[in-house]
Amino acid sequence: MLTLQSLDVLPGESGVRLDRFLRDRFPGVPPRSVRFAIEGGTVRVGGVAFPKGRILREGETVTVASLAEGKDWLPVSSDLPGASVAYEDPHVAVLSKPHDTHTESQRPLEAGTLAGFLRRLHPEVAEIAPVPGLTLLTRLDFATSGAVPAALTAQAWTFLRHERDRGGIRKRYLCLVEGDVPEAIPIDYVIDSGGGGTVRVRKDSTDPDPSRWTWIEPVKGVGAGRTLVRATISRGKRHQIRAHLAAAGHPIVGDRRYAAVPPDGPGKVRLMLHAEEVTFRHPATGDTLRVVCPPGPEFTVP
Repeated sequence: MLTLQSLDVLPGESGVRLDRFLRDRFPGVPPRSVRFAIEGGTVRVGGVAFPKGRILREGETVTVASLAEGKDWLPVSSDLPGASVAYEDPHVAVLSKPHDTHTESQRPLEAGTLAGFLRRLHPEVAEIAPVPGLTLLTRLDFATSGAVPAALTAQAWTFLRHERDRGGIRKRYLCLVEGDVPEAIPIDYVIDSGGGGTVRVRKDSTDPDPSRWTWIEPVKGVGAGRTLVRATISRGKRHQIRAHLAAAGHPIVGDRRYAAVPPDGPGKVRLMLHAEEVTFRHPATGDTLRVVCPPGPEFTVP
């Protein structure tokens, strides 16, 4: 972590944006570190915090209280209450993520992530992929629980990344949704996921790639106008299941981004979305590996 930097703006740097100035002065620092420092108020111009687009002038002084280096984004090796190993062999593991935890680091030196749990179990993965998610092959939202596969060798990492990129890692989720879902349906709307925290579903457009569809199958009606369903995806986009189900008129219970839900407080409902199963080719044998992570008791319905 770089700390207490004081930088004078030189004649050739006048007219440069604040974020560009810092990236140029610290070329070895990840761009995300510059964004994090500016947004966190640890960067000041003349003693005042400004947004990243602030135009600098010759003679001004930029102070940086702290700026994360690349290694600072690696998840801190730590235990994670509620996490477990659903499957493991010398090549691959499947971890079970508890809800309301991050899959990977969202800030420098962050502990309590699933990636940090993987690093505690297998420190060597930080050498294979020295990035916030290490060798985890899929991500789950903070509020989502369930199965996340990880490579344990460099060969497995290369093989499984290719499988993931071609849609070869198939994921099945258990969801409690609003409304009656009487039959299996594909949700094929196009998702625009660029920019912002909420994705946009284009209900007037069909995605031509079926591997980006969400396949819904009812499990059972549970009363109170709700249905327990399974959702299957193979090349999911950010928030795909949540956004697709909400657009189809069946938002997931507890989804505070895509559906109206009860306010925080006593009786708060978690996001009722659980990655129940992951299926992929084993990197050493080529055989199909299917791993199930049973959901918590909140998904048990009469």
